[in-house]
Amino acid sequence: MSDPLRILFVASEVGPFARTGGLGDVIGALPKALAALGHDVRILMPLYQQVRDGGFPLSSLLSELQVPDMAGNRSAQVWQGFLPSGTETAPTVQVYFLEQDDYFSRPGLYGDDTGDYPDNAARFTFFCRSALLLALRLEWFPDVFHCHEWQSALIPAYLRVFPWLDARLSAAATVYTIHNLAYQGVFPAWMFPVTGLPLSLFQPAGVEFLGGVNFMKAGLLFADVLTTVSPTYAEEICTSEFGSGLEGVLQTRREVLTGILNGADYSIWTPEHDPLISAPYDATDLAGKIACKRALLHTCHLPDDVDTPLIGMISRLVDQKGFDLVAAALERLLALDVRFVVLGTGAQPYEELLTTTSARYPQKFAVRLGFDNALAHQIEAGSDCFLMPSRYEPCGLNQIYSLRYGTIPIVRSTGGLKDTITPFDAATGVGTGFVFQHASGDALVSAVTQALQVFADAGAWRRLVGNAMRQDFSWSRSAEQYVQLYTEAIAGKRAGGTVRPTAL
Repeated sequence: MSDPLRILFVASEVGPFARTGGLGDVIGALPKALAALGHDVRILMPLYQQVRDGGFPLSSLLSELQVPDMAGNRSAQVWQGFLPSGTETAPTVQVYFLEQDDYFSRPGLYGDDTGDYPDNAARFTFFCRSALLLALRLEWFPDVFHCHEWQSALIPAYLRVFPWLDARLSAAATVYTIHNLAYQGVFPAWMFPVTGLPLSLFQPAGVEFLGGVNFMKAGLLFADVLTTVSPTYAEEICTSEFGSGLEGVLQTRREVLTGILNGADYSIWTPEHDPLISAPYDATDLAGKIACKRALLHTCHLPDDVDTPLIGMISRLVDQKGFDLVAAALERLLALDVRFVVLGTGAQPYEELLTTTSARYPQKFAVRLGFDNALAHQIEAGSDCFLMPSRYEPCGLNQIYSLRYGTIPIVRSTGGLKDTITPFDAATGVGTGFVFQHASGDALVSAVTQALQVFADAGAWRRLVGNAMRQDFSWSRSAEQYVQLYTEAIAGKRAGGTVRPTAL
């Protein structure tokens, strides 16, 4: 192996400390896979109130970090913890927690019941500046700043446009990862001075966007390398359909954009050793899966009938996740010989629809509003199928978890769903799930009907489950691709040229 790299992940969410979705899962897993390859990987995240309340063992690292702010310097404290390793022999990954109570000691990560926090631009500008100053104070200079989503997107711009930065900082390569292009960090124009960027950048060729300032655009324009979380999504976001208004920027930087598929942390998501499910099982002995299904039915107050197919969903209840398709197809789905368990929270109309449906069909439809990690594991283990009808899906993780649990995905052909699920062919026995193309209620019903037909053939279903459980989407393969990308980004930065990622 080449010399170990120093890699600083800068992200607003890290599992298990604080997360709202897939971003936290990725940042809680990928650094461990990189560390297992011998690299020095560290993470910076805010010290949110929920981290304090989580009882994690943290120790003080820096009692005072002075960070430039609009009104002068603002003081922060830095704490240190470690990612759970999963095994005694796994290398540890340090996590730095940025404490600044004016900005981060709040009930939510980005907002509350009334909406986004109005000072999010200032909060995450402070976060980005702190990442640079922390590396300087520690005298630990990354070879790569790996930035994620809009909350850390100013870092590539700072490293590119501030020549007065310490040369040991500005020598670092920057990799910027898009986890979901729809969330861009767009703020009113009057907030631009908060960023501290030169006024010359407030233009369409810079970070101006529809009259406001767009944090994500800074990352897209100034990072040495751009990545997103699946090969298909990398293609999709360069189109007007999926580009969320930034397709032009992405097209101009297409040669430095690549898609690397997210992986699964099998130290957490595996039915052989999952402490949150009723019984362990594997591909050679599925008796435990039947026990898990019976336990899930009991938990959700559904009839104790393991012969009727059970479809699970764990999702935000929003249009992106295809809940408009579910709403259009719901009555037809409930007319089938099938039961549903849904866990999630989201748009009020969908929450009300699902709650009403559960009350009307208590023997067929169960819903839990909110997030419950233990129940999420139980749904993965106890369901026969897992439904993900997303209108777009950058990668998706639940379909990958479902494969390992022998819970057959029913997905729409988009983004990472297309890259991870192969349509099952009953004639050949090849495939891992059921895939539909069109974003319509009719196509959704057709895919579910096809799954139920195969479920009725015990032999075909056993083969399908075996196919699914043999899939390997562990992080090790993706980590090797990231190392290749980091190496190319560093070489390109040192050569002073454009970095063009090798096709992965």
